Amino acid sequence: MPKPLLLHRPSGLHVRFFVPAFLQRSLGRRYIVLSLRGQTGDAARLRAAQIGYVLGQAYERMRGAAVADHKNLLETALAAARGPHVDLTIELPGGVRIVTDGSERENGEARALALELEALRLGSLPPPPAALPSSTPSPEDLLSFRIGKFIEHIDGQNRSGKNLLDTEHTLRLFLALGGDKPIQAVTADDIDAFMGAMRVWPANASKKPSYKGMTPTEIVAKARREGSPGLAPRTREKHLDRLRLFFGIWVKRRLIAFNPCDGFQVTNKAQDEARKREPFSSEDLKAIFSPERIPHTQPHKYWPPILALYSGARVNEIAQLFVDDIEEIAGIWGMHIRRQTKNKASRRFVPLHPELIRLGFLDYVNDVRQARFEHIFPGLTWGENGPGDVVSDWFNRTYLRKTCGITNPAKVFHSFRHTFATAAERAGIPDGRIAQLTGHSTGSTVLRQHYIHVADLPRRLDDISKVAFPEVQLKAKKPGFFEPYLRRQHALDSRLRRSAGANVSSKQE
Repeated sequence: MPKPLLLHRPSGLHVRFFVPAFLQRSLGRRYIVLSLRGQTGDAARLRAAQIGYVLGQAYERMRGAAVADHKNLLETALAAARGPHVDLTIELPGGVRIVTDGSERENGEARALALELEALRLGSLPPPPAALPSSTPSPEDLLSFRIGKFIEHIDGQNRSGKNLLDTEHTLRLFLALGGDKPIQAVTADDIDAFMGAMRVWPANASKKPSYKGMTPTEIVAKARREGSPGLAPRTREKHLDRLRLFFGIWVKRRLIAFNPCDGFQVTNKAQDEARKREPFSSEDLKAIFSPERIPHTQPHKYWPPILALYSGARVNEIAQLFVDDIEEIAGIWGMHIRRQTKNKASRRFVPLHPELIRLGFLDYVNDVRQARFEHIFPGLTWGENGPGDVVSDWFNRTYLRKTCGITNPAKVFHSFRHTFATAAERAGIPDGRIAQLTGHSTGSTVLRQHYIHVADLPRRLDDISKVAFPEVQLKAKKPGFFEPYLRRQHALDSRLRRSAGANVSSKQE
């Protein structure tokens, strides 16, 4: 059974469990953190043990399950561990009490009812002669509690560990700078004050010795005195987006009447246009895909740039491909983009460009399958945000800048996406059909609901086949070309599994 570690947070006790090494890659996380819903002492320890038992059972089921089913099994276990109900008691003047034992939605309805009853009561009374002292706010209305609930909510969604950490960082920073107040008391002035602080907040403040041991308020004061340039506009915008999402969910649940972030923006349209990535030029492509430069022996460095160029897919969409994501449907080979995606519109089936087939990509996939690997790129390290960061970091910092000599900061791995879209547009493919290939949102509910239309596949294949890059001249890889790499990786994985098993056995003893 996984060993629980109790964590003390402003929103209450949480419990953290370590994800076994053999599951970290498929689940995309190293830890699982859950709220103990206000329980303390022995009750908290008992609840943590119960959750650990549920997770332990799920881990055992995952041992014999396909990798594609791991996340579904985890979500089922987490849903069971969290439990479907949260008790709530609301005290009203006059001895009226509303007690629920329901879902968060039902609790939100109870709160809305309490507000309506209070409004009716106040409307029937004569105005008081003087302002009455405010009553003590309910602990469940405080920002600290709501932040904990929100983090718990999004942790149950298909989000990366980095996304969770970044979101929690923003919300904890907002709490520290603005104080713990009822969420209903947060106004646009609070958002304005926070964004003003972000305009001087030092980048990576927690890692700088000059700010060590200081509170967020002290950091802002020091940064203002020293004239700190603050965070980049894009970073400030991300903070604002996370706050907007946080308050938005409580608007939907009728806990607050409006989103205090409404009306705020960091950058204007001209600034947005200025920061966009640039496509690669013909000369860039010659340098990137020069037979003398491109790493031929490492599949996780060789194939992703080629796949990105001929599909327009995002780096994480490519890096996280599994063998069963490459499939033939109605006689057309393609790849399913369906795991951790940017949004619902990103889920799609992209026909393989004829050039990818000519270069031997299907032969490579077959070699990986015969080697009994599930991931297309075995050996690729999965970072907190998935495996894409590892690929893009190597490509942008090492290969593109140092090996190829392309130093324009607007040109990065993501530029392949713009390069593909530009070539598709020049080939006469309509914007809507380019969006279907690249996974851009088109506003169509049908596209969001069904990402495979078999009748459309021939047209999609025809569209993608029109995208050409004559300056890229690569030789096809023969079947078995990457077998030496796969054998080495198989041996390394076997050693890692034996080591992990030995560690588990020693801990159990």
